[in-house]
Order: sequence, then structure tokens, then C-alpha cells
Amino acid sequence: MEASDVVRRRCTVAAEPNRDGGVTLYGVDGRAYQAIDASEGVCERLRELGRGDTVTAVLEPVRCRGDGWRIVRLDGVTSRGHPLERTPSSSTDGGVDGPEP
Repeated sequence: MEASDVVRRRCTVAAEPNRDGGVTLYGVDGRAYQAIDASEGVCERLRELGRGDTVTAVLEPVRCRGDGWRIVRLDGVTSRGHPLERTPSSSTDGGVDGPEP
């Protein structure tokens, strides 16, 4: 997989994440991202999220029958009505799109 396949998007959690890292995210552009997998560190953070939380997620496409994505990293989380939490890994990686407005 090439670095250009990785995207960084600001998204809203559409439903409670499942224990395996699966969750539906809605991008600010209205696109739905079906995250069917997540890295180990992300799974722990996903358990803390709920419907309506906003995240800045680094996603990579997953080869599957549909339009599946893997959450590589969560850079920021805004719990419903709370300010954005920045993490030390918030810097942009090479080949990763910048944050959406």
C-alpha cells in the first residue's frame, strides 16, 4: 500500500464502536467511512467514544468486498460538546492529507 492511499479526515462517530474496532464515521464532506478494522492502540481509544463524538482519524483503505477502511491513528477527539483534544502525534505524516476545514 502506498502512503498516498492514507487519508486524514475529521469525522463524526455515527454509532457506538464495536469491540473489534468497527465503526461508521461520517466525514465533514458527508462521506461515510466504514471502518472495519483498527490498530491495537486505536481499539482502546475507540472504546471511549460514543455516538456524536468527533475525531480526526488517519484511515487507510482495506481490500474487501465493499468500501472498507482501517483506522491507523486517532489524532484528536472532541467528546460531545468538549474542546478538541490534541495528541503528540498530531503532526501530519508524509502523504497524509491535511485536516479538513
